[in-house]
Amino acid sequence: MKERKTTGDCRSDIVKKSAAVKAGSGKRESAGEQGTVKRPEFSEIPAPHDKGYKKSLSKPAEFLHFLKKYVKADWMMQLKEADLILCDKEMLEHDYEGKEADLIYRVNMPDGKQAFIFILQELQSYVDYTMIFRILVYVVNTLVKYFLDVDKKERERAGFRLPAMVPIVFYNGSDRWTAVTSMCDYQNSGEMFGDYILNLKYYLVDLAKLEEEYILSTNTVLDNIMYCDKFRKRMELVGAIRTAYGRVRGLGLQEREEFRNWVKYILLSVCENKEAVAEEILSWAGDRESDMAFEYTIIRSLKEEREEMRAEVKEEVKAEVKEEVKAATKTEDILTLLAEIGTVSDTLKQTICTQKDLAVLTQWVKTAARAETIEEFEGKICDTGKRS
Repeated sequence: MKERKTTGDCRSDIVKKSAAVKAGSGKRESAGEQGTVKRPEFSEIPAPHDKGYKKSLSKPAEFLHFLKKYVKADWMMQLKEADLILCDKEMLEHDYEGKEADLIYRVNMPDGKQAFIFILQELQSYVDYTMIFRILVYVVNTLVKYFLDVDKKERERAGFRLPAMVPIVFYNGSDRWTAVTSMCDYQNSGEMFGDYILNLKYYLVDLAKLEEEYILSTNTVLDNIMYCDKFRKRMELVGAIRTAYGRVRGLGLQEREEFRNWVKYILLSVCENKEAVAEEILSWAGDRESDMAFEYTIIRSLKEEREEMRAEVKEEVKAEVKEEVKAATKTEDILTLLAEIGTVSDTLKQTICTQKDLAVLTQWVKTAARAETIEEFEGKICDTGKRS
């Protein structure tokens, strides 16, 4: 059987909480139980819609590396950097929602024919179940444009063929990709009709499925960005950036600057105090050799953010304690006033002690001051409860 609290018990709980906050403790006790203050975690950062990927993949050498290491289709292994030509933005067609593909390359195949490879970056935390239909629209729109750009006599020739369109989806979300990867599976009873219905597939590169060791087995800017992007917790991200930057030091100045720019973008995405971070970035952005300053800036930015979050938590706890102190004071006032007109039952005492709404307690103080009997007070607070 639980012990009921007296007026002094209600007040002593608050004193304990207040002392805990003053001592810098993150823990607090409530009546009859212990708990922990819920801190805003430095947990998951939003998957950034990363400009770094697009910049890296816009370089034929990096794109070829991406194809051979992460897509790994047999026919890709024969390609050379000179075979890849990044197409102008005019080649990027839109889907039914007006979104365009991220990049498209014209590929000179070993047999002398041309193909197009386009990539869609799904840099978001959720799975897009319409992806295969979006790709279908991209392909159709691009091929229609290509077809109409060809001379009419040429396209009506018996030997005329359209270029192959090869779609790749790059996904960096934490949830498992469960969307269908073929148009056949997106149609009702698609398997029944075999080759007699429209079909299309896309290559999927799912970052979550790639092992860290495999990503780090080669050293390009793209590899290092992908490695860092696997970490969603802020403090883990700091360690990943430091690891990656140690590797990037072995690359050329241009690659190091590219990685720095990506880190700037990440810092500005992660940190709430963007102005302070921006000032820090400006202090070292132009100095390519200031490795120590670079690392210091990363650590300092995230450390400042952590301290700000801790300060916010402490203020929240103080505010809560202040409210609870006020509630305990009013509770004590009510019980004192009622003790002057009669005996307070355990049930009524429990009702008063468990009420935490300051507005209600303020009204109860007034009611207790005016009541001539305990029964009158109980009747009025019951009526108030029914009306609310």
